[in-house]
Amino acid sequence: MKKWMMENFDETQAVSILKELIGFDSENRPGKTEAEAAAWIYRLLNDNGIEACLKEAAPDRPNVYAVLKGKEKGKGKGPSIIFNGHIDVVPAGDGWTFPPFHSTLKDGKIYGRGAADMKAGVAAMIQAALLLKKAGCPFHGELHLFFNVDEEVTNQGMKQFLDDSLTADYALISEPTGMDITIGHRGVARFHVKTKGTPGHSAFVRQPDNAIVKMRAFLTALENLSDVIKERKDQTLGAALLNITQINGGTAANVIPEECTVVLDRRLLPGEQEEEVKGEIVQSLSKVQEETGFSFELKTDSFLPASQISEGHPFVKALERVSQQVNTEPISIKVFGATCEAPFFAVHKQIPTIVCGPGELEQAHVKDEFVEKEQYIRAVHTFTNLVPHLCKRFEQGGMTCHEPN
Repeated sequence: MKKWMMENFDETQAVSILKELIGFDSENRPGKTEAEAAAWIYRLLNDNGIEACLKEAAPDRPNVYAVLKGKEKGKGKGPSIIFNGHIDVVPAGDGWTFPPFHSTLKDGKIYGRGAADMKAGVAAMIQAALLLKKAGCPFHGELHLFFNVDEEVTNQGMKQFLDDSLTADYALISEPTGMDITIGHRGVARFHVKTKGTPGHSAFVRQPDNAIVKMRAFLTALENLSDVIKERKDQTLGAALLNITQINGGTAANVIPEECTVVLDRRLLPGEQEEEVKGEIVQSLSKVQEETGFSFELKTDSFLPASQISEGHPFVKALERVSQQVNTEPISIKVFGATCEAPFFAVHKQIPTIVCGPGELEQAHVKDEFVEKEQYIRAVHTFTNLVPHLCKRFEQGGMTCHEPN
């Protein structure tokens, strides 16, 4: 650990920031918002001399922006990096041993909803910014903090970001990876397929126009398409997938179903486009329609492309070197097991993006969610050291803050 970091790091403060952030109920469900958590981050940064601002992605759902600027050298301003994380969490539900929004530290673990997914990552990035500010911003370039709302449902926070002029040379998302470096993930698209019938009393209808029976024919076609799709593979990210994940139909035991709907989960490889992916499904279903006369409706619910960065990219190598210096445990370079918001940076804004943060993905969305305290502290050290490693360090740096355009 560098001398300036040793002089300014306070473990008690670092743990306190995470525990306080967990204490805000920022569940992503109707009637709840992330506003209190966002306002607390905003105040914390401003109170420590880091000028921050809030921008609403939706009513009472603000993203948090802030920036640290190192000293310019000559004509160049140096590289810039975005530290990103989401501040919403999935609903806690019942059955917890520890109160989900009153963080508990026990046996080296910090418990609470969002401890792993992903308030530990956000808190570690905040703490890193505070340390860099206290040390006088000893780097050449810019560090942007961007903490967004609504990752867990419809990505409204990121959609606001796409409308913003902010960009950077690099982006780091602190989703839970156990501090391993993840260089990509498959994308995900979700579709709704609907068939329609004619309702009637099941005791009297002799030739039922049954929406569920119609759907059966389409399901067979989708299963056949799934077998074709899973043969497509990316050397790093694995296979493309099409799965039928939900089905709903009928209103009562004695009523012929008027509607039946299924949800399709399509895992995407790099380069797969929405029009192409949807068109393939339409083509498969249209063949059934021609053979049977059954009609269908197809609706796109969401589409998030795949994200990938080369293992040999300078950004990956820089984070690997810093991680090896900070971490006592071996660090792996691998693929992120789930889908996250990396494509908003990597695909839409063409920013080289890595996902790396404290906590294990297996802890996401579970009861008694936790993060290892020691791993969280290592994340603080890693993120803090990464900035001057990427952005050439000065013996005495200056700092100014501004509100993003």
